[in-house]
Amino acid sequence: MASERRTVLVGLGVVIAAIAALVLSRVIMTILVAIAASYMLLPAHKWTIRHGVPSYWSAILVTLAGVVASLALIVPFVFVLYVRRDALLDGIAALDTSIPVTVGSETVILNLTPLQEALTPNVSRVAVVAAQQMSVYSAKFVVYAFVVFALLYYYNSLRSLVFGPIPAMYHDVIDRVHGRIREVLFGHYVLVLVGGVVTYGTGLGVFLLLDYELPFILALVGAVLWTLPFISAAPLALGLAVFHLLEGELVMFVAIATLGAVFLIALPNLIVDVVRFRLGDPERLSQTLYFVGFVGGGLTIGVVGFIVGPIVLAIVVALTNLLAESSHSETVESHSE
Repeated sequence: MASERRTVLVGLGVVIAAIAALVLSRVIMTILVAIAASYMLLPAHKWTIRHGVPSYWSAILVTLAGVVASLALIVPFVFVLYVRRDALLDGIAALDTSIPVTVGSETVILNLTPLQEALTPNVSRVAVVAAQQMSVYSAKFVVYAFVVFALLYYYNSLRSLVFGPIPAMYHDVIDRVHGRIREVLFGHYVLVLVGGVVTYGTGLGVFLLLDYELPFILALVGAVLWTLPFISAAPLALGLAVFHLLEGELVMFVAIATLGAVFLIALPNLIVDVVRFRLGDPERLSQTLYFVGFVGGGLTIGVVGFIVGPIVLAIVVALTNLLAESSHSETVESHSE
């Protein structure tokens, strides 16, 4: 009877959850991002509690820290796309649309006019749309903050709520999935964010030192490149170096090649390796699976898919490993008999 009651309650819960997802569809992606953020902030929450901060105040402090960190990641994009959009448009308009590329005895003219014509109206359009949607984004950000706080403060209660309707024999499955999500979030996203932030800071310093016209934009491009699978800021440094070489600017070529190699490539990698060591070298998805999840998730559900895609694949890997372990155990037992 108890088993039957549990089954009915679980089924009812699934139905209600589906209805809630439909009702909250406009903020469901915000909630998913908040869940991912709470995973990454939970160790900090537990650490502050161990050092004597009450759970409620710890959740508030850690949530505020997470909100500030999130804003720090968003502000450069807002600054470039809205505040500095005129400089960005001027920079696009000033691009040399005919670049000669010499290979051996052949010279080919690379025409960038179509790219220039495509970028100019879209930059303005994105800035205007972002400004018009600011009230919506603000509301979603408030939802994000409250969800993160709730997940941190009620962590133990939520854990009991999740494990409650599930038979004890399957608790190891939930623990394995939970651990795999945490590992992927730390192994990829925390390290990627660290690398991106460091690249932005060091790149901005390099581009200001070398007196580039659009230092904020170039630094942002380097940071974004660093966050992509299989890519770092190397293409940016290499592209600028090649450009100066083709223009005959040997001093700038040597300067950006040297400083770029040190501050855009080597230093961010070194700092990420140090952070990875401090985190206990968290297990990561293979780069191929991460790339598939990253690109597939982004193409399917938009920007949030860049986070959700690899996490879904991580869950699939965790369940597959459990299935393989179970099959292996059954094989061993059958042979022992």
